[in-house]
Amino acid sequence: MKQTPGAREEVLKILHIIKGIMRGLITNKHFNLFFDWFYPSYLSPMIEGALNAFYDDDQVVHACVKLLAEMVQNRNNRIRFDTWNINGLVVFKEAAKYVVKLLQLWDCMK
Repeated sequence: MKQTPGAREEVLKILHIIKGIMRGLITNKHFNLFFDWFYPSYLSPMIEGALNAFYDDDQVVHACVKLLAEMVQNRNNRIRFDTWNINGLVVFKEAAKYVVKLLQLWDCMK
């Protein structure tokens, strides 16, 4: 992916668009609908692919971290930690997984 011309710009564009969409999700219902659609099939390939290919590019890493920060920010109590809805726990687990992955790519953790 790194050798493809324009891939970096497309990755940055997608990360900024998804972050903007998440910023607009201010209610619990909308956040849960988006997260149920986005989490299993789109989040992992997008973040892992971007970090694996561009872990040495500061702008891409910054965009990934900002997306993760927007995902875990509990603006207007949009993330709930109820016993019947585990999305709140999954959000933080996934964010922590990608931070650890980034640190492993940078050889900060063995």
